Amino acid sequence: MIKIIVHAFIENGQVGVVEVLYASPDELSLSKKMAELATQFPNDYLAIYDLPLDTDLNKLDHYPSVEIGKEEF
Repeated sequence: MIKIIVHAFIENGQVGVVEVLYASPDELSLSKKMAELATQFPNDYLAIYDLPLDTDLNKLDHYPSVEIGKEEF
């Protein structure tokens, strides 16, 4: 299993963007990167997700995703 950091934001006030910025199995490395990204993107959504390998993610109860409303497109 690894963990990923997901970053979501509205670009140019019009387009919703969701991106995976970092992936690692190492908790310390992940914590350091999350702190760095939180400083870099203080107004954006950042989340850490567990990402099991060799798994169909949409069959899990919860998987890396961010809801963006129609008005944000």
